[in-house]
Parts: sequence; C-alpha cells; structure tokens
Amino acid sequence: MRLDYRLVQEEDLPGIQRLWKEEAGWGTLAEEMWRRYVVEAPMGGISGTVATDIEAGRIVGQFIFFPSLISVDGRELRAFRPGAPILAKSFRFRSPNPFSHPIVAMYRYAVKALRARGDGLIYMVPDPRWMRLFKMFPFLHTGSFPLWRLPLPLASPLPLPEGFTAAPLAAWDDRVDRLWEAARKLHGCMVVRDSRTLPWKLGEAQHEVIAVERGGELVGLTASRQRKNEEQWLVCELLAADHEDALRATIASLVNVAHAKALESVSSAKPIRKVTLLVTPVMESVVRSLGFVRDEYDFPLVVHILDESLKTDVVNPSRWYVTAND
Repeated sequence: MRLDYRLVQEEDLPGIQRLWKEEAGWGTLAEEMWRRYVVEAPMGGISGTVATDIEAGRIVGQFIFFPSLISVDGRELRAFRPGAPILAKSFRFRSPNPFSHPIVAMYRYAVKALRARGDGLIYMVPDPRWMRLFKMFPFLHTGSFPLWRLPLPLASPLPLPEGFTAAPLAAWDDRVDRLWEAARKLHGCMVVRDSRTLPWKLGEAQHEVIAVERGGELVGLTASRQRKNEEQWLVCELLAADHEDALRATIASLVNVAHAKALESVSSAKPIRKVTLLVTPVMESVVRSLGFVRDEYDFPLVVHILDESLKTDVVNPSRWYVTAND
C-alpha cells in the first residue's frame, strides 16, 4: 500500500465527489457541499489534502479544511476548520501508532502547506469522544466550554433592562459591522461575525434572528433555533456590545423567543423543554443571574497554531468565544 499526498486542486472535484458518494454515502450532498464551501464561501475556497493510490493513480482519501476568519486581539487571520476526513475502505487499518495512519498523514501534509503560505491557525470543536486522541499530539492545545441551560417554558417572559428593545433583524447592514467591532473587544479570540460572514455561517437553516437596540443603536444580536430532533432551543450565535446591560438584554431577548417557541411546541412530538447556551467566563455572571445552570455537556476546543507570531495564550479557553455554530 503506497500513498502519495498533495493539496487538493480544482480538477480533483470528480474524484472527491466519488469519495463523498461511494465511501461516505453522502449522495447528492456532494454537490451542495461544493457549492457552499467552494463557490459561495466568503473567506475563499476550501483547502486540504488528497491521498492518491500510486499504483492505481486514483484519489482514495481526502481531508478538507474549511476556511474561516479569526479575530485575535483585533487582528484578523485566515484560519481553517478541518473536517470530513474520508479514506477508501480498502485503505483503512488499525495501527498501534496513530501517527502512521493515512488520515494523520493527510492532516500533517495540510498543516505544512498552510503554514508555508502564512495562514494563522487551525481550530476544531470536535466530538468529545475524539479528545483522548487529540491530547496525544503535543502540538495541539485543548480546552472546553460549558453548556448552560434554562428550563422552559418560563412562568413569564423576562424583562429587558430599561431602554432596550428587541425585534427580528431587518437587514444585514453596517449596523451589524459596528456591533461586531464592539463585540470583538470582549474576547481575545473569536470567529469573525460581521455582515460578510455571519449570514453565510447561518446558512440555509431556519434561525430566529433577533436584534436588540438601545437608543436606536444595534447593541445585541442572536440567532437561535430548535436543535433537530431534540427538545432544546439552541443559541447558535450571540453578539453583544458590552458584557453588562447589553449582554443581559440580548440574552433575555433570546430566552423570551425560546419561551414563546416552547409554548407553541407543547403539543408537538418534540416539545421544547430548555434553552441552551455556550458560556464564556465574561458571560457567566449574567446567565447565572437570569436563572441558567450548568448542563451536562461541554463543547471541546482544539487549536493548532500555525503563525509563530501568535502568542500561545491564544489557545486559552478563557480568551476564546465559541458558539454551537462554530
């Protein structure tokens, strides 16, 4: 078994789609993913590695790296989130040394290429079951973010602080960009969420997008929805102009949306029984005061620094803001 590794190229599309359909069983999803992550992605197309069978001359593996923008202390860097590792069944094997596996070889090849062209970092919010493996690699930094919950429905909607109003977002305009500039200062590291990237991140899924205003200025924004086939209302995106009144008003407004949806779902097959939110240290006092408690799940974070000018504390979870939509 001899494999060769190289970066993915546009002409590899037929071979990659074959892997998606035959080895991963994604079917028509192949065309949808290519459109979303290559044609429509606002941060540039996907990168990644393909593995080719030297003897047969065909693609037998892929590891795709989806583009993103990360704000690190106000500096925007191109970053990538790896996903969709696929290897043909005939090349899969178990090895006592995980470093020798073709999936790992594809990852390491991509890292070398991304670092050489000046990309900033790689990050993942993986399935927790993979964390034991990730902790074996000394170049990966790991952390986690707790999920908090509030039972639904409420006895009554939460009051917003004086002077705040909440309503569905009318447009993705420069007001969203001004809010982003304020919100990015609350956390050292976060995925860019402005009028270019946030609509794309939300994709085609149905979200309730709520704008919170104070004195006519946009000071908060949330996107939330019922998690598929589950009895929870999940907060997918949250931006607030400060970590006090604006944050409180923003979280209270999304809780009220979840409360209304819970009342509507009482007689459904999957009634909404709680609203859930990933919480960072600067958010904890606000969510606690609104009645949230720790849930039983933590979202893990894995970071691989490529740009050596970045300080290693970029991977400290207390400096990151991660949502369920990352």
